[in-house]
Amino acid sequence: MERLFSLLTERDISLPLFVTGVGYEPYQDHVTRKDGFPNYHLAFCEQGAGKLLINNREYMIEQKTAFFFYPDVPHEYYPVTEPWSLRWIIFSGLGADILLNAAGMNHVEVFRLNSSEEVTFCYKMLHKILLEKRPTSMLEASGFLYNFLANINKLIETVTPEGDTQLVKKLNIITGWIKNNFRKDISLEELAVQAGISSSYLCRIFKKAYGISPFTYILRCRINAAKEELINLPDKSVKDISLDTGFNNCSYFGTVFKDYEGCSPNKFRGLYSK
Repeated sequence: MERLFSLLTERDISLPLFVTGVGYEPYQDHVTRKDGFPNYHLAFCEQGAGKLLINNREYMIEQKTAFFFYPDVPHEYYPVTEPWSLRWIIFSGLGADILLNAAGMNHVEVFRLNSSEEVTFCYKMLHKILLEKRPTSMLEASGFLYNFLANINKLIETVTPEGDTQLVKKLNIITGWIKNNFRKDISLEELAVQAGISSSYLCRIFKKAYGISPFTYILRCRINAAKEELINLPDKSVKDISLDTGFNNCSYFGTVFKDYEGCSPNKFRGLYSK
């Protein structure tokens, strides 16, 4: 058993992100927290298997699987096979929520690790830094954890409860089809057909997963493509770019572009030209 907690100063707590503790449990016990845990909690399995019960769902946590949850989320986890070995990192900070949102981390996440070595390295580095107890240790630990969390999506493959796997596949089909076809007119019904679901169900699951409607996602694909053409094709007219990226009306394109970028297409182009 290996548990190390941070001795925090006011300067440490003022950081956008700070590590409150790290630990290794070679024989993880049964844990029940009806009121949740006060910090952000990231744990990953090195050996054995256990179960996590959270948000009325059940997940199997096996080797190379990790789980994460926000503060104050009720949960329970326990070993299924012995030994069930977990490493954990707990952290807090006013900037944690912003960083995690940007990294696409929801309030509860369970995922498989593409590279368990990098996660283990992160844990061991944080343990080493905190163990040294230097005046700058927390600043160094904060920066190290920030960089790790900002790039965590490169290491993970989301794990879904039974019944949700097909839902994820449908969403991947929809977003992939949009990326290949956003330059033409797309109807909601056409998208629904691609995934084999109803239009209303499509809107509901899309909004839940991405926080925006399918139509807004299409617009963002078009605006992103337009930005690239504005910069990479300086001799191409704004009108031609608007038509090429799926906008049938140049005036509407200008309005939408300004809503998203805060300036007109011509002004945006000027920001990148000599």
